[in-house]
Amino acid sequence: MTTRRDLDLLSLVRLRCGEAIAILALGALLSCSDSNRNSLSSNIPEPTSQVATTWHFSDVTSGSGIDFAHTFGDDQFSFILEDTGSGVALIDIDGDRLLDVYFLNGTWVEGVSDPAFRDRRGATNRLYRNLGNLRFADVTEQSRTGDPGYGMGAIVGDYDGDGDEDLYVLNWGPNVLYQNRGDGTFEDVTDVAGVSGPDTIAGQRKWSVNGFFFDPDGDGDLDLYIANYLAFDPEFIDPELPEEYPYPGPESYAGQHALLFENQGDGTFRDISEASGLDAFPGKTMGAALADFDEDGSSEIFEAVDDMQNYLFRPSPEGWNELAESASVAFNKDGAPMASMHGSCGDYDADGSIDVFVPDLARGCLYRNLGNLQFEEKTDSAGLGAILDGSGAWGSHFADFDNDTHLDLLVVRGGAFDLLAAETDLMFQNLGNGSFADVSATLGSYFQAAHVSRGAAFGDLDNDGDVDIVVSRKDLPATAHVLRNETPPEHHWLGLRLVARRGHSEAIGARVELRIGNQTRVREVQRCGSYLSQNDRRVHFGLGNADSVDELTIRWPSGHVQRVDVASVDHYLEIVEEVASR
Repeated sequence: MTTRRDLDLLSLVRLRCGEAIAILALGALLSCSDSNRNSLSSNIPEPTSQVATTWHFSDVTSGSGIDFAHTFGDDQFSFILEDTGSGVALIDIDGDRLLDVYFLNGTWVEGVSDPAFRDRRGATNRLYRNLGNLRFADVTEQSRTGDPGYGMGAIVGDYDGDGDEDLYVLNWGPNVLYQNRGDGTFEDVTDVAGVSGPDTIAGQRKWSVNGFFFDPDGDGDLDLYIANYLAFDPEFIDPELPEEYPYPGPESYAGQHALLFENQGDGTFRDISEASGLDAFPGKTMGAALADFDEDGSSEIFEAVDDMQNYLFRPSPEGWNELAESASVAFNKDGAPMASMHGSCGDYDADGSIDVFVPDLARGCLYRNLGNLQFEEKTDSAGLGAILDGSGAWGSHFADFDNDTHLDLLVVRGGAFDLLAAETDLMFQNLGNGSFADVSATLGSYFQAAHVSRGAAFGDLDNDGDVDIVVSRKDLPATAHVLRNETPPEHHWLGLRLVARRGHSEAIGARVELRIGNQTRVREVQRCGSYLSQNDRRVHFGLGNADSVDELTIRWPSGHVQRVDVASVDHYLEIVEEVASR
């Protein structure tokens, strides 16, 4: 007998198409010749069979004050809209250096949701203020951030340069820009700022899912990039689909192109999507990531696209050039498009170049950066392929979760099309030799239970020096999870909060190199990197057994290079860009 689960897997194959104040003269290192790259590669320690034992995560949700439960306006997936969201955004709303948590929510929608669940109408996003010691308070009402739209993701950044972190909410339907007033409240300035964008793209309601604030033109103001998904029509019936299919998937709809808004420096933006050339690339994008893949001082944009090729955009004076196929990141190892969910960026092999992991609904792809915008697919050789094969991977992130100096990889999972398609989330420990080991079974009870996970955000919620995790779930009752990281106490760490003085203060895109002995580790300042979510923008380095740093160098977004002396470790440093005296 064919079960609902069997139908889910059959549908998956058809619908997803297979797969204190401180800061490296980067100079020549940033162009990274082959000899430099080989030198950096030699810094990788000898292979190890290390297995996480004392390292684990504690699920502290019940005592944290976070009681968020996601709704999609129904009790089963009947449309692709209900299946996809939602995300989590980490934001410091009051400048107290504690990460607050913003959850995106769905809601009951006329013509989409089951009429029997009309009582879920009016559900809103929720904002929780961090009180310290992993205690949170719901401040949605007083902060005025409870957007009632059908929420997907959010973008965090100080777009107006006043020192407060602002919030841009991404919806199926109208998006919302909340300006932080600096007193614990936010104001809806969407229309004033001019970032509502078109109501429709490709003939249907705009469906925004992910994005970021960044400064591609180097004028010192943060511009806004918005990735959009597809032209969803709840009344559309695909005659090409077999009768037993649960509902039309991404191949049944047209894609929607990204939007780019240029910051005018006066609190307003100008839509330059057409002028930039981005409107020529309609994609069914689920996630957009930002990284300087070719180490030339300018960030590229990687778009993880569902049911068609991924995109890789490189800036040029004429606009954005699309290079994914020539860079070998457009398809999976078999040359087929994937059900790509996002691009998680990080230098997992410690060779000085930023690599990309793409979770998808078949097996995922790990693209190793070879330099000069060339990548090679390493999923199987890195030990990920066999474990992820056939799973529904959504949120993911590279971070040194155990503070041993190597970037590990967390993947949260949950099959598509069916609320019963729960899966365990996976932690892959970096073995330091270019490969990973699944250590989920050693990390605590959370990793033993199956969930239908979607978005996940990553940051040090309690400022104790390790990366914690917040996960949004779909399976009913869809309560969120807050996971406290308990790293081995003998491992040291260093955290950096960068403040730029030339241009936007957040230093998005800054590149940091840290050297311990003959080992060099690279990080970039970014908030994006996980499905529909925004992470801690602070830079985190695990130092292993090292109790000192030999060299720390920053290339700021302005191009200025600054070397910083680090007097001690195991704490956060606020590093302000130096400005030469006149």
